[in-house]
Amino acid sequence: MALTPNLSLDRTLWLDRPLVPGRLHRVPEVHVAAGGKGPNLARIVRAFGGETCVAGVVGGFGGARFRALLADEGLDGVLEDVVGETRECHILLEAGGTHPTEINEMGPAYQPDAVARLLARLPDGQVAVCGSLAPGTPPDAFRDMLRALPGAVVDSSGPGLHAALEAGAHLIKPNEHELEALTGQGTLASARDLYARRGVPVLLTRGAEGAAYIGEEVCEVKAPQVEVRNPVGSGDALLGAFLYARQAGQSIPDSLRLAVAAGSANAHLGGPLRFDAAVARSLLPSTHVTLLA
Repeated sequence: MALTPNLSLDRTLWLDRPLVPGRLHRVPEVHVAAGGKGPNLARIVRAFGGETCVAGVVGGFGGARFRALLADEGLDGVLEDVVGETRECHILLEAGGTHPTEINEMGPAYQPDAVARLLARLPDGQVAVCGSLAPGTPPDAFRDMLRALPGAVVDSSGPGLHAALEAGAHLIKPNEHELEALTGQGTLASARDLYARRGVPVLLTRGAEGAAYIGEEVCEVKAPQVEVRNPVGSGDALLGAFLYARQAGQSIPDSLRLAVAAGSANAHLGGPLRFDAAVARSLLPSTHVTLLA
């Protein structure tokens, strides 16, 4: 189950030339999808043959479109209506650019009654809580929600990660910048120290460098070299593949190898909507685990 507190409509725009502030840009290609970290994770799990569904709150015309787009993809959803409009997030891909420009709206304010109704409808099983919190979410309320979810995996930032540590989450997945904001350093050593102090395993994503797992076992995997077309969603792909592999009974090192291969495949293929598990598996021979004491 992929629960996203602040779902979105993701609009990916391919610009006709590099972005220049204050100038007109034409968009030869645009794609709109049910967006957010949770839907991205669900797409990856499904691509590998696993079962999952998307959970969250939606509102207004944007919420209706989110429901329709999710259904068009054949993804199951546990969705609750709120007052307000589901936000839009814009991903601008430049001709010849190296990384997209992202513009994310805020989304509807936190509405505790709707969240309570949503949680009561969730099916049994592990829940990955993915993405930013809805505006106005009390950190204590998010912490208590995580405590009520069995084996919660948290991919968030700032207050979300703090709440995950307080709740004793099963796993957190920060990137280096998020870990730095949490501990003062975005390094493997700081992740080790965090695990030693709080007892919450860390899946640390490191962009083009790969990823590391820090828990009772400590290991890292370097990412294979690929041509990057669109890196958006690569962290979601990495986490989705890792959780899929663990649910399938694979070891942490082997799960981390598949995770890094999936993140690289996502960046190479152009995002979660274009993800192909066969491409990820083809990158496995180029991934190598280093076990750390």
